[in-house]
Parts: sequence; structure tokens; C-alpha cells
Amino acid sequence: MKIQKIRGQKRRSKNIQDWIDTNLIYNKSYFFMNNRDNCEVLVHPWCDISIINSTIPEPRRKNRIKIIAGLLDIYESWKTELDSLAKDYYLKIWLFEPHISKSQVVCAIDDKLHFYDNTFHQTNPPKSFGFKSYGELEDRIKQYQWKPFEHEMTLEDDHLGKPEDYRNLKDYIEIKKWLDKKLKKPHRTFTLIETGIERTFNAFPQGTIWIGGR
Repeated sequence: MKIQKIRGQKRRSKNIQDWIDTNLIYNKSYFFMNNRDNCEVLVHPWCDISIINSTIPEPRRKNRIKIIAGLLDIYESWKTELDSLAKDYYLKIWLFEPHISKSQVVCAIDDKLHFYDNTFHQTNPPKSFGFKSYGELEDRIKQYQWKPFEHEMTLEDDHLGKPEDYRNLKDYIEIKKWLDKKLKKPHRTFTLIETGIERTFNAFPQGTIWIGGR
């Protein structure tokens, strides 16, 4: 898999700032209709899906720091708004490492207050937050409490399906080879029961999700 080169770093920096400015105030109509909302890092090219058989590298150096600072800005702005509601709320930053571009700010109230309580699996053993790796943001990030959770790619046990589910036998064989190779790597298996049906999943580690708030 080739690594796609990111060009126009100054333009990327402006795009990050535009994303921050657009999301400092949460979407109240959507939030109160659904009792939850989130703000993802919707900045080109990191929010894109690669269609040329290449990997989009994670933001680095100044752009990485700017995105993280933006998450903090958005969190703190939303917190001021939510404090005025005079009710309990869920508000956290989900900081993905090393996949910073997947990070987001998440909030919820009322019947969705505990919606995210069991979204992620806690790391075992616990990890220590690497404050030093955040450079100029170190002191600011230390104002938050952070807990580590596993960032996992989850595949259902019957992910492969049947040969007749595919366009041709070649596609089925390629996916089967990929899945067989994947299942040889370290992962955990768990089951969920939904509407009386038990489903088995395999979860593969991708990194760490640091969930933080003030």
C-alpha cells in the first residue's frame, strides 16, 4: 500500500482553522432533537476515503497540534454552552492515537446521557498518558482527566459470508485469504445478544483512544 503525499500544508492549516471556527457552536436543533451530537475532524484530505490503493498519512507536526488544539477549543466552547443548561450531560474528547484524524468531541443529555458508557473496551493493563508528546499543548492537556481505551477494528464472525454473496469466486477467495491472515494476528473475541440473537465478533487492536474531559 502506497503512502499518499499531502501537499499544500498552508492550505491544510487554513482548512483546519475553518473546521474549528465552524464547530465552536454545536448544532442546537440537531442536538435537542437527538439528545446527542459529535464533531469529527472533517478536514480534507484526512476525512477522505482513499480510492487509489494508497494510505492517507495522519497529520503531522503543526497540523497535528492544530487539530488537537481545535478539539480542545471545541470542547471548551461546547462546555460553556452545556453548563448553561443546568442539567447533567456527557461531554468528552475522544482522542485517537496514533490515528488523530479519527478524533472527535462527543456530547449527550437526557435519555442519551449514558449512551456512550460502554462504547469502548478499556486497555489492560492501563496505559500512562504521554503528555510530553503534545508539545506546546502539554500544560493545557494536563487540565483534563484522560482514560485509555482500545481502538479496535471489529469484524463479525461471519464477515466472510458465502461465495454466492460475491461478484465472482476470485473476490471471495481474496477476502477469505485476507481474513484468514487477519485472524492469525492478536485479537479478542466477544459476543453480543441483540433481539434474542447471539452474534460473535473479533476485535483487532489499532491503537489507543484517550477519553478526556474537565
